[in-house]
Amino acid sequence: LLSTRPNYSRKYSLGLNYFLGIQLIKKKTAWPFQEGFIINGTAETHVFTDYRWNDGSVSRRQFVDPNSYDHTRITVRPISLKLPSSQDQ
Repeated sequence: LLSTRPNYSRKYSLGLNYFLGIQLIKKKTAWPFQEGFIINGTAETHVFTDYRWNDGSVSRRQFVDPNSYDHTRITVRPISLKLPSSQDQ
């Protein structure tokens, strides 16, 4: 049997999208760059993590209600997703 559905190549469909004025959307990704903690004696409470998106925007994921703690007690730590160059695995 022959298919009656046209077989468009990816190149053709991208050209068609451009021709029709449809903007192709780039997938957004984010990575953590800093975390906030409250240190109370020997206990640490993870309060938030800040994320930087590949479009330059920043968002915060709260783990504790922001109205329930004193913001001056937050300790902010940077996050690096790369291993230090001196460590081998």
